[in-house]
Amino acid sequence: MKGVRSMMPMNKMMFLSLFLIFAIFSVSFAESKNYCHDKESWKEWDALVEKNPNDSEVQALHALRIGLCVKVDRGEITLEKATEIFESAREAIVEKRKLDEKREKDRQKL
Repeated sequence: MKGVRSMMPMNKMMFLSLFLIFAIFSVSFAESKNYCHDKESWKEWDALVEKNPNDSEVQALHALRIGLCVKVDRGEITLEKATEIFESAREAIVEKRKLDEKREKDRQKL
């Protein structure tokens, strides 16, 4: 149990940092500007993916962003629809991480 407790600050820190990152990167679609061709936002995403190679949720959001940008560029969906899809996925991941953190705290109380 000692090992789990020592990991909690790191898990909490990781959760908070990823929450903030997801909030920041959600702006990629949330504003009216199309960030699909914004080199700086892609650099930030690439850095996030590189820093978290084993985080399936980061990888999934990155892949979703790529796919949504392709669909927007092809005219298959609007930027607004892409924003809606991306935000829905991001919010689901944030909520899942909050729930996971709560479960971890509850387990430690036992």
